[in-house]
Amino acid sequence: MSGVTPIIALRAALAPLGVDTQQRCRAPCVVADETALMRTIAMQGLAPLWSHLVESGQVSLADDQRQALNASERSAAALYLLQRRAAARASRSLGAAGVAHAVFKGVALRERLYPVPALRPADDVDLLVTPRDRATALRTLVQQQFGFMGTRTNISHEVNLRDRYATIDLHWALFRPGRSRFELTPVLLETARPFGPLSVLSDDANLLVMLVHPAFTKHVNGRTGKLIRAVDLDRMLRAIQPDWGWILPLIDSAGLSTAAWAVLHWQRLLMDTPVDPAVLRHLEPGRLKRRYLAYWIDHQLPARLEAIPGLVQGAFTLALHERPSDALSATVQLLKARLESRRTLRHLQRLSQIPD
Repeated sequence: MSGVTPIIALRAALAPLGVDTQQRCRAPCVVADETALMRTIAMQGLAPLWSHLVESGQVSLADDQRQALNASERSAAALYLLQRRAAARASRSLGAAGVAHAVFKGVALRERLYPVPALRPADDVDLLVTPRDRATALRTLVQQQFGFMGTRTNISHEVNLRDRYATIDLHWALFRPGRSRFELTPVLLETARPFGPLSVLSDDANLLVMLVHPAFTKHVNGRTGKLIRAVDLDRMLRAIQPDWGWILPLIDSAGLSTAAWAVLHWQRLLMDTPVDPAVLRHLEPGRLKRRYLAYWIDHQLPARLEAIPGLVQGAFTLALHERPSDALSATVQLLKARLESRRTLRHLQRLSQIPD
């Protein structure tokens, strides 16, 4: 249960990155505990953004820390170019094959939300296709020299592919089976549009994904949930006027209202992100569930307790579902997918073979 960064330290790492000038440090900002800060921002995907702040004189750090940040920024810039090239090649080939698709999550958001996109690092290129286009998309990407890297861990809803320079995560569902009452992917892809060399989701569709995806894939604030996603969400909510009349009914009908509320609860603990109070009231669960989930999130229990097998999934993640029947359905479908994972993996491996 040790090793979890206190919320006050997370807020300190985020403070200079807010769009709202009232939230930003007074320039130049002097950091007291530079070693702890450097460790936090390196783990949380914030190093390139902090490097930019240091170089622009908004934050003051020692020379050795400054050089380390500069190295992170250069590495992020190089990876950005490789990922953008891979994303453009993948999007172009899928478009030529007639596959409805979108580049989404970090690689797409940084182009939309960051004046210097390379300052927002991403682990891989996330591509979204419909379940019916899974086979065609997989074959198309393999023909573009992206090698199949699938494993049983996530084969129920996504597969990894890689060329010499970048990794692609091909998704045909947002979550593992059963997390939502119906698959949102076809609805989201109806909003896809060109953005430079890429096909991307609309701002509202991206916002919907940002509100619900981390709840189940990152347990809201589990150890794999990086702070850079909080910066993304803060920037998105400041950059657009969300069409809540489209977003909220979809979240409701998919049974994801509590999940979205949990993500916003964590966001508001971290940053001064503007959220319409009416939206929060619409999403929030009943009083007892709200207090229970808030306790988990406020005390970062998903991160603290993740080493105990099944505890977070059973005691926290299942509680993000709207009804007991939703939680039961998720459990049954997840178990079924796990039992079928070996067969699914073999099927996709066969699909990825290119005839001589």
